[in-house]
Amino acid sequence: MAKNDTIHVRVNEDVKNNAEETLTMLGMTLSEAINMFLCQVSLTGGLPFDVRLPMPKEVIVRSRSELSQKLGEAEADIQDGKVSSEEDVFGRVRVKYGL
Repeated sequence: MAKNDTIHVRVNEDVKNNAEETLTMLGMTLSEAINMFLCQVSLTGGLPFDVRLPMPKEVIVRSRSELSQKLGEAEADIQDGKVSSEEDVFGRVRVKYGL
């Protein structure tokens, strides 16, 4: 199939760079991946993947009474001094997610 059309798309530079790195590891270019995506849209009649909001792995609170209980526990933890500094929390997040 001849490639004779051009698409111009504006994307976040970091997103593009990260995608290019990943695609290089897979042995393809960004252009090849976009062509593959568009072919799949045509073949499937829609997006070739589910589009949905990310859901937590577990439901944290199931009812108002459970919410009230959790808030009470949190308040007791604060009163008992069981708190972490912003710096500590963000430090743990950075380590956990390699940021």
